[in-house]
Amino acid sequence: MYSVGALSKATNITIRTLHYYDELGLLKPSRVTEAGYRYYADEAIMQLHQITALKKLGFTLAQIKKILAEEESQSKEERWKHSLHLQLQAIEEEKQRLDHLEQLLYITLNAIEMTGEIKPDDIFMFIKALRTDTRTRQEFFARHFSEDETRIITNLPNLATNDPRVKVWAKLLREIREHLHEPPDSPVAQELARRVIECSEEFFQGNEELTNKYWSLIRPEQGESARVFGLDRETMDYIDQIVDWYLAHYEEPSPEQ
Repeated sequence: MYSVGALSKATNITIRTLHYYDELGLLKPSRVTEAGYRYYADEAIMQLHQITALKKLGFTLAQIKKILAEEESQSKEERWKHSLHLQLQAIEEEKQRLDHLEQLLYITLNAIEMTGEIKPDDIFMFIKALRTDTRTRQEFFARHFSEDETRIITNLPNLATNDPRVKVWAKLLREIREHLHEPPDSPVAQELARRVIECSEEFFQGNEELTNKYWSLIRPEQGESARVFGLDRETMDYIDQIVDWYLAHYEEPSPEQ
């Protein structure tokens, strides 16, 4: 038997909360002395684990009370198993929540490094993108890319990760956006073009056809917002200009030429 103080220490739940659960009929003591002292049986620890797990899963106290009442006919073993399964489920959901939060923090951090600022609308866009289910993504890839192309596309640097390639691309794109005023044939612009080509060859594994296909797919229409963060119409047009100039003047001729 546990006194209310001992149960509080064993479960890290305050005495006040235990009294409240008693008032609600959610967790009744096994015995109350004439002096009013509450004592709980060993099963109280299991029941408190269940209550905590169910709360984390979003159930109200009234719903939890009903669930616990329905379990009274179960054996002690069944109740323990159910309690542990509930806790595992709560942990899994918490892991998913933290994973989602981690992705949102990474994507926001990388976006700031890419543009130097972040707007509330950008945050909402990131949240929406992260909520896109796997099936929707797969259907999109199936419509536009072959299996081999999809394998490359899904391995592109992802702003929602700590991929070192993201840092490289974010730094490069920020420099490009800061030099949009530079003539395409200037030394600065041409160095940026060289780095763009270098990144493209690495990211798309040397598949030039896929590079052009993807580039065309993500290009926004005139007046449309960027389809990929940081790549608005003006920035993409400028990248096209500096890369075209670079390829026309620096690309080595093929052996057939």
